[in-house]
Amino acid sequence: MNKITGVDLVKFAQKVYELSRPQGAGFMHFTLEPLSEEDAKSMMIKNPFPGDGQCIMTMDYVKGRACKMQVFKTGEDLFIGDSWYDHTDNQLAELLEAFNIIPPQFGEHGCACNCVVCRNKRGE
Repeated sequence: MNKITGVDLVKFAQKVYELSRPQGAGFMHFTLEPLSEEDAKSMMIKNPFPGDGQCIMTMDYVKGRACKMQVFKTGEDLFIGDSWYDHTDNQLAELLEAFNIIPPQFGEHGCACNCVVCRNKRGE
């Protein structure tokens, strides 16, 4: 897990959106404009379940872009996963670096890499 405690979640959601691309039928809903503050706030879960490990923000497909991001809260700390589904490790590193968070050290490709070589290895 990557700790993102202290990050402005509205700006975080906007950066996730910026780094995400349309996929599949998402091309029909794709728009070029950035994610508004109001739309970013709508990604926050208003009444999360009490307790640790609760999801407090979730982004799936947003205006056609495959964002695929969840933020979890444990105590006062916020976390995201070690990989970013349908995104490369470089995109995850860029996201974390935008908020002055040192990204984990990755190999050449990660489990979510969608390059031709990695898809062939997975038999896709």
